[in-house]
Amino acid sequence: MQLIAGLLLAIVQASVTTVDRIAATVNDVAIAESEVRRAMAVSALTQEPGESREAFRARVLDALIDERLEYEDALRFGPAAPDAADIDAALKKLRERIVKEGKNPDAEFSAAGLTPSEVRATVERQLIIERYLQDRFRPIAFADEERAREEYEKNYVPERKAAGLPVPEFEKVSDEMRTRSEQRVFAEEVEKWMKDLREKARIAVYRIPAQLASDRTPVVVSTVAPKATPTPGPR
Repeated sequence: MQLIAGLLLAIVQASVTTVDRIAATVNDVAIAESEVRRAMAVSALTQEPGESREAFRARVLDALIDERLEYEDALRFGPAAPDAADIDAALKKLRERIVKEGKNPDAEFSAAGLTPSEVRATVERQLIIERYLQDRFRPIAFADEERAREEYEKNYVPERKAAGLPVPEFEKVSDEMRTRSEQRVFAEEVEKWMKDLREKARIAVYRIPAQLASDRTPVVVSTVAPKATPTPGPR
């Protein structure tokens, strides 16, 4: 019996795999901690000077939640897959950015557990979202002369005066004002859309369990049952 029990235990132990911790859930679909680590390697977000790794991770996780919601919404419209050339160009930009940070792209991807095909799939998903946002909000953000003048008067002129810089006439910067207005309205519309998506979604973020430092002495609680206190008998 002991031999059989030992064999069964060995089989169970051999079949056990490490379960990835859940970092968050979006509409009841999990975002694994390994996914957060991979995103930290390929995300356009970078760790700010003085920012802790925990704070950076939290920002990346928040961006992952937004991306999950954006991608779900984009898929409802059956977007076409990006061209291979567009994906290759985006991959090239990603690798160049990582090199510019003084890192080796392949080493970063490998450390995050990303295969080349997974990196490519991540880039493709981001391109689908970008195209969807452009198709949906760029027409809304189109700036005619009225919007361009509003940008000029409400934002551009005050900014120039506050900086002590000369204010050129509107006609000389009209194209720039149209671009600024479109960018501003586009960002505002995307922000409102994302707020609406988040309000309608079921989102849960899970805390990382606190870990004791390895150099700390554990406190051992006695396993000996306390002696029972005798109950006084009737007098």
